[in-house]
Amino acid sequence: MASKAPFTLCRVKNKERYSYYVMYRDPNTQKRLTKKSIDRLKNKLNLGYEMVTRREEATIIAQRALDEGIIFNSTKKLTFNKFLLDFYNLDKSEYFKRKLMLDSHSVSPDYIATRCNLIKNHVLPLIETDYELSRINLDKLESIQTQLVQKEKLSSTTINQIMGSISLALEFAKKKNYILQSTATKVDSIKAKGKTRGILTQEETAELMRYLRGLSNRRIYLSCYLSLVTGMRSGEIRALNTKNIKDGLINVDVAYANIAGFKEPKGKKSRIVPCPNELLDQLKSFALLNPYKSKEVGLVFWSARGGNVVSSHYFNTKFKESLVRSNILTDKQIEDRNISFHSLRHMANTLLRGSVDEYILRLTIGHSSEQISDIYSHIEETALKTLRSAQEKNILPLINEKD
Repeated sequence: MASKAPFTLCRVKNKERYSYYVMYRDPNTQKRLTKKSIDRLKNKLNLGYEMVTRREEATIIAQRALDEGIIFNSTKKLTFNKFLLDFYNLDKSEYFKRKLMLDSHSVSPDYIATRCNLIKNHVLPLIETDYELSRINLDKLESIQTQLVQKEKLSSTTINQIMGSISLALEFAKKKNYILQSTATKVDSIKAKGKTRGILTQEETAELMRYLRGLSNRRIYLSCYLSLVTGMRSGEIRALNTKNIKDGLINVDVAYANIAGFKEPKGKKSRIVPCPNELLDQLKSFALLNPYKSKEVGLVFWSARGGNVVSSHYFNTKFKESLVRSNILTDKQIEDRNISFHSLRHMANTLLRGSVDEYILRLTIGHSSEQISDIYSHIEETALKTLRSAQEKNILPLINEKD
């Protein structure tokens, strides 16, 4: 049997106009209570003194009065902080649960976790713990944005992501009638000062590879070698397994993210990339060195701390440390030039461009928007040979340059 509605609206004529009233149902006895004026409830909720003339607004006010404990003397009120935390908590979020139910690939758990961390670390400290969701307005949102800018710790892009995350949550609050439909949920975006991803010069690259080749830690040497020659992303390298290596090729069909674990690569598309056999042999040999035999079988870049996948920041941290320790760049130069492990992917793209057909390059590096079901039906052997030739001519000399 369907549960009864918690309240019923009615219109009553008072002298010159009709006014909205609401009759609530006692949750214990299910009996209707004496009708209450919507206009008075609006005043109690600090929503202004204008008379309510629309049924939609009356419904929202009636629901909010119920949610905020005005009707049954509950002291529990929905705060803005709690609402945001619950919205970006996958275990509690009605919004994301439904989104994933409709399409399990529509949003990554890591995306949700990243937004949750942004909210926790940068937004919640700016909001009073008892600030009620129902009080949110444009002034409050602009105040949050202004404070984020004034702290000068975050980029314009990150601040825009934070404000966009808040906006998404508030749009859901509107849908659930937690806030009025007229509530502003967006602020103007800050014009982002785009910072181009920097890459190393060919001389710096050759010097770095010479340095890495002499280290006892083979992970960082092999990962840089692999990214530079194939353009593979960090998450794809973390997930690389020997079963994906065959006949001078790597089948890039999986990546690894901290929360989602093993998942489809970015763009949800697999691809095949040629790779020098000499490197593939080294990768397979390194995988066999994993002493933790009970862990992921065939994992190439296993962690020395347990044999599982290396951490998300491992490659980038070691890459930057190596640049500094080899005296190639300083920390300030790395920051100013926006150099990171991902720069190797961009360099692969740069070094191969011009020697390889643009379509083939997009497919192999992974910038393609095309659907690929079977790479061999799209790329002829001659095209793969062209790509191998470009790797050998433009990239391998930087890696195998003698001391």
